[in-house]
Order: sequence, then structure tokens, then C-alpha cells
Amino acid sequence: MSNELNKIRAERIRSLIFILRLLTLFFCATPIFQYIFNGISSNDAYHLRFYALAIALSILSIITLLWFIIDKRKSDNKAISILEIIVFFGFCALAVFLSGSHASSYKFLFIFLIVAYTIEHNMNTGLIIAGCSSAYVLILDLIHQPEGTVNIFFENDIALSSMFFLVAWALGHYVRLERNHIDTLLNFVNRDSLTDLYNHRYFHEYINNFFETENIDEKPISLIMMDLDGFNKYNNMFGHQQGDLALCTIADILNSGAGNKYIPCRYGGEEFGIILPDCNKEQATQIAADLKHKIDSYSFDVQDNIQKRKLTISAGVSQSMGIGDNPASMIERADSALYRAKFLSDNKVEIFASVFDELVFTRPDDLEMIDAMKPVRTLITVINSRDRYTYSHVERVVLYCEKFCNYTNMDFDNRRKLICAAYLHDLGKINVSKELLISSKEPSKEEWETLKKHPVDSESIISQIPEIRELMPLVRSHHERYDGGGYPDGLKGENIPYLTRIITLADSFDAMTHRRPYKDIKTSQEAYEDIRLNSGKQFDPELSEVFIEAMEKGEKFS
Repeated sequence: MSNELNKIRAERIRSLIFILRLLTLFFCATPIFQYIFNGISSNDAYHLRFYALAIALSILSIITLLWFIIDKRKSDNKAISILEIIVFFGFCALAVFLSGSHASSYKFLFIFLIVAYTIEHNMNTGLIIAGCSSAYVLILDLIHQPEGTVNIFFENDIALSSMFFLVAWALGHYVRLERNHIDTLLNFVNRDSLTDLYNHRYFHEYINNFFETENIDEKPISLIMMDLDGFNKYNNMFGHQQGDLALCTIADILNSGAGNKYIPCRYGGEEFGIILPDCNKEQATQIAADLKHKIDSYSFDVQDNIQKRKLTISAGVSQSMGIGDNPASMIERADSALYRAKFLSDNKVEIFASVFDELVFTRPDDLEMIDAMKPVRTLITVINSRDRYTYSHVERVVLYCEKFCNYTNMDFDNRRKLICAAYLHDLGKINVSKELLISSKEPSKEEWETLKKHPVDSESIISQIPEIRELMPLVRSHHERYDGGGYPDGLKGENIPYLTRIITLADSFDAMTHRRPYKDIKTSQEAYEDIRLNSGKQFDPELSEVFIEAMEKGEKFS
């Protein structure tokens, strides 16, 4: 809104200044032409009138054209604005000089300059022009000082000079009030009433404007999304007043380190967004870690009554990815990283990274595959939304596979296949009823048979997309067992694709460590013991220990 308002205001001022400049030129032209035609007979003047008109129109057209060119560059080059003022001041000075110098009746022309540039710039500019105009007319009066008599022109021009300054001051004061009033209104629009941070509207407007006006390739922008962990419980336990105080405290902490480094915003509820212009994701991650440390270590008023004895912040970081990226995608990536930090990595700072974005921005040859994956990813979102118990199960399986890739330094092509297959492995669940997916009872024999069809259904859906058909055997066999007791084909050992054996480990690990309607949740250590116990049975014995090491010792996903 502020950008739109500024554009509208600038456009209206530009129109007003344009009219004032035209009037100035017309008034300046009158004494100049009078001087040129002075002494010419009326008959000669009659014959020259068309030439004079043509010359006047040509000069006016050239000056108008120059205005349009200059107007686009003035904001970036202050010297052009100064030169423009000097040129117009020269026109007025020339008109006054040629129309009688100290006795000229065109000294009022300087008023147009003072009004125009006070409105366009500020009071100081208007006062400077008023001072120069006053000095010019008074100097002309002193040069033509008559001997032995009172200089009536000087006396009159003192009053005129006073009017110059009065107009500049009064109009400049009004312009300042108007701008302050607009800034105050914009401040109300752009600020969150509780924390006084910039609000959700300003957050989106700033990022959209940055993408429109800056070269993202040369000047990146990063984003930190922060969420206060357990805030709902905190609010319910101590009341909304105490919750508001906590939010204000966090806002103060965010503001204290901001300066010119970043722009803190309240995105909504207990979520904060921090915009970091001209900053890469590594710098943003360090800032996020510093802010997280300050907030996590802060002693809130009711901290002793909190079971964990502290309020903590989770944070997700993303960075613009150059030409072709857009604000919505960058925000979505930061949200995804925040989700992982909050629900998968236990209150961490996460940098977003995705194989899909790597493919888009580093492997343009694979764009067809990425485009083919988009509707499939929409289906996965639908599946997740239908099953509250397995919400973002796919995201977690992908995360574990990515950790495995990082830990083993897997080559890019296999990494791409593994991650994409992990995204698609449960695609066939789109054919399973919502009632069966969310049932709190252990499935009957018939229901198990329905559930066991989803690998084949996943393969069937993928087969309709030529660009990703190479992934068909990987998703079909993710429920096969190393000992041959799995489904749908009863594959055994090395007959199961290598990448599928990794997906099976990740899929099973997530099933054990996250809630299921009819199974108890296990800790990570209990899940590791279960994997070791079933090594050589359900899982590849060589990959099992590597997978556990990747989860325990592998680098944090980044």
C-alpha cells in the first residue's frame, strides 16, 4: 500500500510540477520575444509571426522531451536535479534581465520556481531558491542605483524578497506536515499494534518490491521465519496478558540487534518473519542462531513455573535463488525449513534445501522432470491432509533420505532418484479411503489387503508420467523385505533395488518414531534397536548400521 501511495503521490506531484514548468516557460517566453522583436515594424513582425511560433513550439517540444528523459533519472542522480533547477533559474533570470532588469515587471517568475521545487523537494530547497532569487533582483537594483534619489525598486524588491521566503517557508511547512501525516498513517498501516514490529502486510509488500526492483542474481535476499515453541500452552497457563508481554519481549530482542542488518516483522500469532536484504543464507543462519540464543536464554517473568523452565524459538532460513525465483516460493521454503526445525529437529535453526530446487537452479536439463513432479506433489499434499496421524510423513522420509545422502556423499544422480522416489513412495494412498487411513483400530485382513495395494498404485500413477518412469521399480518395492517376506512381489536380498532398501529403512524408522493409531510410539534409540534386531530380515544388513550412523552422527540437514 505504501509503495502504491508513494507512486500515486509522485505521479500527481509530477503532473503539478509539469504544469508549473510550462507556465514558467510561457511567462519567460513573453519578455524574451518582446526583446527579440523590439524595434521591428508591425508589418515585419506580421511576416515573422509564423517563424516565431515555429521556433517557440520547437523549443517547447525539445524542453518537454528533455523533461521526460530527466524525470526518469532524477531520483538516481542528484546532479541532474540541481542542473534542472539551475537551467530554469537561468530562464527566469534571463527573462527578468531582458524585460527591463531592475525595472522588470516579470520578477514574479521566481515564485513559480519556488513553488514547484518546494513541493517537489522540500522547504530547504525552496528557501535556497528564494535566497538566490532575492539576491539576483536586489543586486540588479543596487547596480542601477540612481544618484541622489531613493532607490524605489530596491525598496519594493525587499518586500518581494520577503514574499519569496514567506512562500517557501509556508509551502515547505505544509509539504512537511503532509508528508509527516502520510508517514504517520503508513506507520499505523505497516506496524503491528502489539509489538510495534512491521506487520504481515508490510512483510509481503517489502519482499515483493525487492524482487521487482533489485537484481536478485547480484543482490540476494534471505528470510528467517521464527516460531515460539509451546506458546499456546504458555498462553493457556498464564493468560493472554502474560503471553502478550512475552511477544513484546521477543520483539524488543529482535529489534535490539536489527539496525541496518535486517527488518523484523510479526508475521502472525507467535510467528515472526525477519527480512535480510543483500544477505546470503549463511549470514542469515548466523543471525538466526544469535537471535535464538538470546531468546532461549532470556528469563521470562513466569519462567520458574514452566516445566521446561524456558520459552524457545525454532527458525527456518531460506534465500532467493536468482532470476526465476519469486517471493511466494522463498516464503514457502522458509516455512518448510521452520517446520523441519520445529517438528523434526527439536527447536533448531534449519536452512532450507530441496533436491527439487537444486535441480531447477543447478541442473536445467532436468526441468522436464521437475515440471512433471509438480502435480504429483499436489497429490501428496492431498494425501497428507487426509491423514492427521501421518501428516508430513513424506517430508520426514525425505529428510532421513537426505541425511543418508549427505552422510554417504551419494552422487547427484542417485541422490535425485532417491529423494524423488521418497516423495512418491506413498502416492498410491490417494486410492485408500480416508476412513481407513485415520481408523484408530488395527486394520482387518481385507483392509490390510487394500492398504497393501498402494505400492502398485503408486507405480501405476508414475507410469503415466514419462519423465519419471525410471522411479517405478523404486516405489513399487518399498515394502519388500530383505528376507523375501514383503509385498507386492516377495523380492529378496539384492533383487530389491539398492535405493529402495534405503527408503524402506527411512519409512520404517518414521513409522516407529511417530504416532500411529494402533501402535505405540518409540524413541529413536528404541527404533535403532528394532532396526538392528531386524537387520538381515526386514532390512539390508549392510545398510542398517550405515543408516543408524547417518541419523546419529550425520550432518544436520542444511
